Amino acid sequence: MEPTAERESTTLRPAEKQGLLFVLSAPSGTGKDSVIEALKRQGMDFHVVTSVTTRAPRPGESEGHPYHFISYEEFQQLVVNDELIEYANVHGNWYGQPRRQIKENLAAGRDVLLKVDVQGAATIRRKIPQAILIFLAPETQEELAQRLSRRQTENAEQFRRRLADAANELAQYHWYDYLVINREGQLAQAVEQVRAIMIAEHCRVQPRYVEL
Repeated sequence: MEPTAERESTTLRPAEKQGLLFVLSAPSGTGKDSVIEALKRQGMDFHVVTSVTTRAPRPGESEGHPYHFISYEEFQQLVVNDELIEYANVHGNWYGQPRRQIKENLAAGRDVLLKVDVQGAATIRRKIPQAILIFLAPETQEELAQRLSRRQTENAEQFRRRLADAANELAQYHWYDYLVINREGQLAQAVEQVRAIMIAEHCRVQPRYVEL
C-alpha cells in the first residue's frame, strides 16, 4: 500500500488589520446623526471625525460637540498646512475634515466615519478611491421639508436655501456605493441597513484599505 501524503492544512487569515473609511452624506434634516448615535448604542466601534467649521455654534452645541468651532483665519491656516483631507463651503460656512484623526484611527485598526456633504464626498472619492460612500436620503423631498420645518433652526431664507441644496444633493446619490432610505418613523430600518453595509465591507476578500 502506498503511503498517504499528508494534506497541507489551509488556514484563512485576515489581511493586515486596518480600519475602513466610511463616508456618510445626507441632506440636512435627513437624520444622519440619529443613525450614527443608534449604531453606537448597538456597540458598533468606529470613530466619527470631528469636523472643523467657521460657523457659529447653534443652541445646544459646544466646542467639540459636534464640531470644532474656529475662526476663518484659523481655518485658512489649516488649509495652508495641508492638515485637512477635504474642505468645502457649505451654506455659506467653511467645513473641513482633519487628516490626523483619520490617519491615526485607521492605523490603529479602527473604522472611521466621515460626515460630509456631496461636495466633500466627491473630493474624498477622488483622493481616496478605497473609501466606502453611503448616501442617506428621505423617502420624498416633501417629507424632508416637513422635517426641516419642525426643526425650526433656520430663518425663512436659510430654509429655502437648504431645500434647494437638498434637491441638488438628492440628484447626485447615484455615484455613491450605497443608498439607504430613512423613512419617517422607520429609523431602526435605516440603522440596520447601514450596520449591514459596515459589517459586509469587513467580509470582502479584498478589503478596501486606505493609504493616506
